Order: sequence, then structure tokens, then C-alpha cells
Amino acid sequence: MRIPSALRSPRPGIRAFSLVEVVVALGICVFVLVTIMGLYSTGMRVNRESQNQIQEANLASLIIASRRAAPTNASQLAIPASALTGPFTNAYPNGQLTNYVGSDGMITNAANAAYVVSCRAGTNAMTGPNTAQVYLMLSWPAQANPAVSSDHYEVTTYIPFP
Repeated sequence: MRIPSALRSPRPGIRAFSLVEVVVALGICVFVLVTIMGLYSTGMRVNRESQNQIQEANLASLIIASRRAAPTNASQLAIPASALTGPFTNAYPNGQLTNYVGSDGMITNAANAAYVVSCRAGTNAMTGPNTAQVYLMLSWPAQANPAVSSDHYEVTTYIPFP
């Protein structure tokens, strides 16, 4: 039996992909591209969070180093000098639990704040009378409630003073 010329390939011996093979290949490509885009967005979010944590660690180090350099200086640092000599308790006066700080580590108002800082400092039986234990927690953004904010950095250290 002969195949009619209308059904024969114009060039014998040339093979082609079927529609099913093309659809399967496109489906695999779409699946891979969607997965890559999901990983890319996750990577960008993790990168942003990591940058924030590094910035907070650097700011906490700056605040602590500034207070260590001048433990009795009454400047506008986030760790009050008066808090170092008393018993270990909240560092801010009048029952204030938090304060606002700028990117320079100095106390500021809520409008100019970059972070909210919570600080507990003072001496205790473990540290002795000439060394203060300091707990510092930075939270961001400044408008968020630090009690429920998941974006925060905490550090505990000791600061000697004369």
C-alpha cells in the first residue's frame, strides 16, 4: 500500500517533535522558572534581614563602645551614665521602659528615631561595685511595639567604671 503524496513528508528522513513532547517540555520549563523565582524572592528577603541584623549589631557595638570610652560622661547616649552605678534595673528614669535612638546611637525623639532601645543596667552581687552589667535591645522600625516586634537585636555585656 502506498501513502498518498499529500500525507508524505516533503523531505523524507527529517523527524520532528510531536505536540505532546513540546507541551511537556514547556511544562517542565515553567515549573523550573517558577521555582527559581520563588527562591530568588526568598533570597532577597533573607539578604535584607541579614543587612538589618548586621546594622543593628554595629549600632549596638557603637553604643556600648561609646559608653565604655566615657562611663561617667552624661551625654545623650542610649545607655545613661547614671544607670551604671545603681542596682541592676531599668536604665531610664521615671519608669520609662524604652527610648528612641537615631542611627548615630544618640537618644532622639520619635519623629527622628530609627530604632527603639530598651536598656537595663547596673551593678549586682555578681559584678561587684565597679562593673555594671548592661542589657541592650534594639528594635526596628521605631514605630513598632518592641514587645511584639520580631525585628530586634539583643546583647548583654559588662562595662567597668572608676
